[in-house]
Amino acid sequence: MVNAKEWLNEKIPVNQRAKAISLYIYKQCQSGHTVYQNNCNYCASKNNIYAAPNFLFYNTTLEGELDLKDFVNLQQLYICGTGQDQNQQQKLTRLWIDKCNKLNRLQIKFNNTTFYDLFVREKIFNYNLLIRGLKRAHLDDLELEKKKLEEKKVVNQLANKVNEDNQLWLEFLLETQQEVLQNDNAFARKQLKKVEERLSKELTAKEIQNLLGKKLENYKLIK
Repeated sequence: MVNAKEWLNEKIPVNQRAKAISLYIYKQCQSGHTVYQNNCNYCASKNNIYAAPNFLFYNTTLEGELDLKDFVNLQQLYICGTGQDQNQQQKLTRLWIDKCNKLNRLQIKFNNTTFYDLFVREKIFNYNLLIRGLKRAHLDDLELEKKKLEEKKVVNQLANKVNEDNQLWLEFLLETQQEVLQNDNAFARKQLKKVEERLSKELTAKEIQNLLGKKLENYKLIK
């Protein structure tokens, strides 16, 4: 395991980074070994690629912060550990990709902070994430953005089930819950109950509670 900043400075010169189109970082070798094998040519890292535009690194486990601000033309980024065993996972705590405006595919898989298998493409929401426009993309921020998309998806699904008037009540439901979460006063709780009763004419209790649960998850992440 190596410090991500030190590893980057050693492996990819600054004058090569703007030429990079793809960057692949894998814990295992091409034969799938997660522990170094003396009789394996791949474990010897002879197949790593150190020159732009496509950088490829096997047998690499990173820890700490990885700052890719110089990779302004990067289109694909893969950072993968192996399995659920923490000893076999990547150890990144922060990923900086705010300058990677051309990035269209991202996969961060088996990291000890969180697990992602993300493909950055528009109109894909199920366990996926749009990151264009994100600044200082911390891995925790990615989790929050994912949860926001899940909440929005539930809102859109329920909005299609109710009439136009109740679509406004859906918005009011979330606004009132936000007030309850922030201030927890009796008036806000009473209003929330009234809105739930209004929406119960077209939505089930389970659907309403599912939406409120998504909002609560996001509030906890922000808090």
